[in-house]
Amino acid sequence: TSRAVEKVMSWLERGDSVGEDAGDSLDQPLEELDLVQHQLVDFKPTVDVDGPLKSVKIASSDPVKDIKSVLAEEEECTLPTLAWQQVEEDQHGEFQFMVSHILSPEEMYLHPVSEMSGQLAQLEVEMGRIAGYEKLARVEEVMVGSVWAVLQEMWYRVRVNAVSHGQVELQSIDYGHYLHVDHHDHHLHRLPPGLASTLPGLAVKCHLSRVRPVQDKGWGKLALQMITSCLEGVDQHTALVVERSD
Repeated sequence: TSRAVEKVMSWLERGDSVGEDAGDSLDQPLEELDLVQHQLVDFKPTVDVDGPLKSVKIASSDPVKDIKSVLAEEEECTLPTLAWQQVEEDQHGEFQFMVSHILSPEEMYLHPVSEMSGQLAQLEVEMGRIAGYEKLARVEEVMVGSVWAVLQEMWYRVRVNAVSHGQVELQSIDYGHYLHVDHHDHHLHRLPPGLASTLPGLAVKCHLSRVRPVQDKGWGKLALQMITSCLEGVDQHTALVVERSD
């Protein structure tokens, strides 16, 4: 089938130089090309995110354009995903960190003192300079697991955590806090090239080991205030890694 496509491309470039006799010989390759076209119309690209993409539907009278459109659509539908920074502890199982965001003793986001975390300032500069020029995501591309850029006072790289009832739950992969936007008016941009599309998410999710709230209804405001007063700020702290989880 790929040979049939190459033949048609060659004949199209020759234009009027193809005579009537040669036109008869095109019937067989064009029939083969029609088979290729029908195969590609229902092509289903897959990406490494939670949830399948919809089938790509192409309608055109030009089979060569159909093939190019499907290939372009396949590339465009590869949704951006990024890994998270991994903690590198010393021989004692400890690491240095600075706090980024605290929701409760069971959910905190840290910046390990590392060369990777040190690129946060450069990332912010690059995002502020060029993120706004990137294309907006299509509504059907806003899927759980995909990563985008959004402007909320400053530019953030955000991961889609959930899409429900017309709302999209986002989480900053570099700071840890949550955002919510309207699904059909999301203002999510594609990640710009450079650090934004290659640097892993810098916020590392942690919790206090073997600590539970006294009340069944969860942590109270006083507990949050106490841990915040102890850890927030520009000071570096030391943590001991007790266990790891995905």
